[in-house]
Amino acid sequence: MTKRTKITAMQHLGLIFFAAAIYCLIRSITLSITTDIWYDELFTMEFATRPVKELISLTARDVHPPFYYMIVRFFILVCDSLGFVGDGAFQLGAESVAKLVSVLPFFILMIYGATTIRKRFGILPAGLFSFAIITMPQMPEYTTEIRMYSWAMLFVTMALLHGFNLLDSIMGRGSKGWDTPNGLMLWLSTTAAAYTHYYAAFSIGIIYAVLVVWMLVYYMRVAKKKTDGKIGLKAAATLIVALNLTVASYIPWVSVVLSQTRAVKENYWIPPVGIRSLGSAIKHLFMGYFSNDLLAVITCVLLFILVTFLFVRTVIRIIRAKEITDAYTLFAFFILPLVVLTGLTVSFLLRPVFVNRYMLPAYGGFWLSVSVMASVEIDRVYKREKGQLIGKIAGVMLAVLMIIVGAVDYKTFIGNEEYRMVNIEKTLDMLDSINSDTIIISNFDQVQGILAYYLNKKDGDYKVYLYAAEPEALIKETVPGLETIDDPIDIKNYLDAGKEVLFLGSFNSREILLKEWNELYQITSENEGSYLMERYWFDVFRLSR
Repeated sequence: MTKRTKITAMQHLGLIFFAAAIYCLIRSITLSITTDIWYDELFTMEFATRPVKELISLTARDVHPPFYYMIVRFFILVCDSLGFVGDGAFQLGAESVAKLVSVLPFFILMIYGATTIRKRFGILPAGLFSFAIITMPQMPEYTTEIRMYSWAMLFVTMALLHGFNLLDSIMGRGSKGWDTPNGLMLWLSTTAAAYTHYYAAFSIGIIYAVLVVWMLVYYMRVAKKKTDGKIGLKAAATLIVALNLTVASYIPWVSVVLSQTRAVKENYWIPPVGIRSLGSAIKHLFMGYFSNDLLAVITCVLLFILVTFLFVRTVIRIIRAKEITDAYTLFAFFILPLVVLTGLTVSFLLRPVFVNRYMLPAYGGFWLSVSVMASVEIDRVYKREKGQLIGKIAGVMLAVLMIIVGAVDYKTFIGNEEYRMVNIEKTLDMLDSINSDTIIISNFDQVQGILAYYLNKKDGDYKVYLYAAEPEALIKETVPGLETIDDPIDIKNYLDAGKEVLFLGSFNSREILLKEWNELYQITSENEGSYLMERYWFDVFRLSR
């Protein structure tokens, strides 16, 4: 095999991964054409419809920063002004626009893959990275979920890549002087990340720390020995300016962060963490959606072992050869473990503040490093380098496993989304048949919130009553029609007054409630079917006496 053929083969393999990623991106766009949302997405839709001042005030009382909601608001307003939002034949619901907003970061990351990553690491790592960020476990769902995680991952990955470029300039490998473009992008991406998600803020804190330490170590050990060592001083100054601008940009939000921290310390929904939380994080990262549980566990364990093995090989190579590519690979890799370990430590020592999805902002850097590590070994296979057989096998196996897991995960995602799209239409048809003077009762606050959201998009003043509980304060403030019923005698009185009463019951507790109401006030029920909203099943019971 000639050198030209070897290069072409690597290019073809990288292009295949790019093509697969583009296909998945297109499918995510088609799967966004639905109004189906779940409870967390309800916060996004309600916050994004508020004026910016009110939006910021609401997020200050929540547990997330405001920038993502401002992004969604911007796109909804632009699409609305262009006539794209509405109920017409060629119009989209605001929810669909918001879902498409979540697809956009993956498109931007693919552009970075085809340009910045390809130039630095090669076309195979770039293609594998583009495929991985869309298809690896958990990732498909976030291509369409109306939450901030895809944007947080984009901003953190951008900061990492522009940080690499600044390091090149600092070490005399890039721009000769002030590296203003990369300094500007580093400042903008880190500030955007910090205002998008707090674990993204922690991730960019790690990035800045590594950049500064790297710069200092380089100048202490290398720069003084080089005649052109001073060339990188302006790039180093660019880094320091970017860091200070990021800190200065975040000062207006610091008081809010402290206030939210106090609120979280007093009361937060996250359950306690333990040693199993580390295993849960590994499963979140590697376990695919196989119908066979044993196969899912086997692939998860294999992915973990292969990634760990290639990580060790990379560490050994950097100790022996001190290759800059390996150093950048380890830089990208370490962000995620540091985020997880710090989150779990804080949760154990103070108060639980870590759940698995908070790892997502660091996933871009992680899958980039994994893609590079696998590609290094695959490249040795194509070049027919002698020796290092185990490394070659591990690299090929890792890439093959990523293809299998990614294909299965994305296929499952498509099936789940199409199933939800069909069921939400059935559910919306049922909701359309309900009159605004009907008494609607729910026994789950998340179902109550979503029901009130959908019903009050229609004409009429709909009220949805939560039985024996209070809706969440911010949801009650933003979603119209949320009420409570504390005593079943109120249900009896509505029925006696001739009101139509529907109980949209969730979980097995609905049967217990129906039995209790019947024993107390002879309230009977007729089940009119089961319905699904995103991830919430409920049965519709028509009550009577």
